[in-house]
Amino acid sequence: MATSRENGLPVPDDIIDKILLASPSFSSLKATRLTCKQFNRVFQSHPNSVVRAVAYNITGPALPQALECIRHPLIPIHTREPPYRAYRSVTEEYGDLSSAPITPLETHEIMLNSNIVSWLEDLFSFRYIDRTTFTSQLSSSESRAFCVSVYRLMLYSAIADLNAWMEVFSFEHRDHEGLEHRNNIEKGRRTFSCLSTRELLQLHSIAEFLREILSFCALKHGYPDDICDLAVVAGPAQILKYFYNEADIQTLDDISYYFEGEPDFLASVSSSPHIKILESRNIEPSPNFAHWHSISSRVSEENSQCDRCQNSFGFSAYCRSTFLEISNGNPCYRIDMASQRNYGPQRIRQYLKGRLQYNSTEVVPFIEKAGKLGSSLLLQIWDDLWRLNLVQQQSQAQPLPQALPDWKEDSYLCNLCFTNFLIENLWIWWRHIKSSSQSLKEDCCHGFTCEMQMSSVAHTEEFNHLCEKTPEDTMR
Repeated sequence: MATSRENGLPVPDDIIDKILLASPSFSSLKATRLTCKQFNRVFQSHPNSVVRAVAYNITGPALPQALECIRHPLIPIHTREPPYRAYRSVTEEYGDLSSAPITPLETHEIMLNSNIVSWLEDLFSFRYIDRTTFTSQLSSSESRAFCVSVYRLMLYSAIADLNAWMEVFSFEHRDHEGLEHRNNIEKGRRTFSCLSTRELLQLHSIAEFLREILSFCALKHGYPDDICDLAVVAGPAQILKYFYNEADIQTLDDISYYFEGEPDFLASVSSSPHIKILESRNIEPSPNFAHWHSISSRVSEENSQCDRCQNSFGFSAYCRSTFLEISNGNPCYRIDMASQRNYGPQRIRQYLKGRLQYNSTEVVPFIEKAGKLGSSLLLQIWDDLWRLNLVQQQSQAQPLPQALPDWKEDSYLCNLCFTNFLIENLWIWWRHIKSSSQSLKEDCCHGFTCEMQMSSVAHTEEFNHLCEKTPEDTMR
């Protein structure tokens, strides 16, 4: 053991070693090494084991699968950077790729893939385990099952190489390159035959989760649901890009169209790798919602449903915590970016009831007020409506159909129900804002349904339209 005099620090080398081994990321490891020469010297004494320890800190028990999805020999060579092309000599030296030292390029890939897996785990936890937070609440065993399965599907998508399909299977090259690539995909599928039935069922659940996300993206952008057959081939990384609007889903639609005349071929190369293996073992995944229990027995169907209509809210939940995140300037993926724009200062006017959105006398100051509130607009509307008891007052004035429950402050709503909430209550909020700073004019007997709002500025300036029809007008 080195003394403090020898290493220049009041701590021995083995303590420095433990500090290096506990680094949570490669960037923090680099920063620690640059702290002083002694830290770097300890690192240089056994760099490979330190880098592997940090890689484990990043990926957890899924490190073998994380390395396999960037090292597997079936991954097409053209997708590799030059350092990867020397894998044959590495294999000869170390016997297998899993024991080879982790290269600097691989540390970059490990970080990227780990972020993808972590984001997907957060999304899964929010949707099925605990929707009060967007940070994963999976236990260590649940998290391991989830992450291992995601890395395995990441490997399969790397072997399938979606981005090369349009080139590899062009009519000029289909006979040779197409057949070779198809054989590689089949070989990749066979590598899953060594997995236990439990692992295959976990793989099935994650494949269904990817399909759910892709279906959500396809619906949002108006694409047919049949492109979801390509979910596993597209892979976790690409699907997450679709979810965050960082990639165009048109590519999948093009592939579906390109192979429209060869459905058997498309089905054979796009099917999930676990399906045939489970069939050969006479195993069928649990039907409907129960299959999620292969990942966690805590999964609840109610957790993925709108509190009001009990339909699935997809991956967009409208609730106070969502509005708070938006107000704080944090990217909130519980509402996709397109929907966020619909509820921005310029567009939220469309949810004013009746014909109010055509009333320039109301809309101009409304937009001005909304603009001042900025990203806190939805949070302010939500809090004001509940704090001032405005929702309850409106519900009492206009009884809802018995089939629907009353609005609740702690509800998690789907997009449709939140839209209905705004239509019913936004004009009430705006009436409160106006009446707080000025006296309202005489009510128009037609209220917010008045057609003259669309044509007569003089009429809108003379009368208040933030009101219901009068009983006399209703009886006409």
